[in-house]
Amino acid sequence: MDRLRRLVLIALAVVLVLLVVADTFVTHHASFGIDGTPGFAARFSLVSAAIAVAVSYGWGLLMRRPGERADD
Repeated sequence: MDRLRRLVLIALAVVLVLLVVADTFVTHHASFGIDGTPGFAARFSLVSAAIAVAVSYGWGLLMRRPGERADD
């Protein structure tokens, strides 16, 4: 299972790199200066996902009740 997981992650990373490279050949119609740069969607998505994970983790810590666990 660990080998399969590693293979899937490598395949996804290769696809991501290929998409960012392909993005350099597309004409962008930017509304702002930064959103017309190649790879902007990939960078924006990565930062947005990281912020969402951090906020949800903090929210989980804030809302957790002491002593309650699902496996009890």
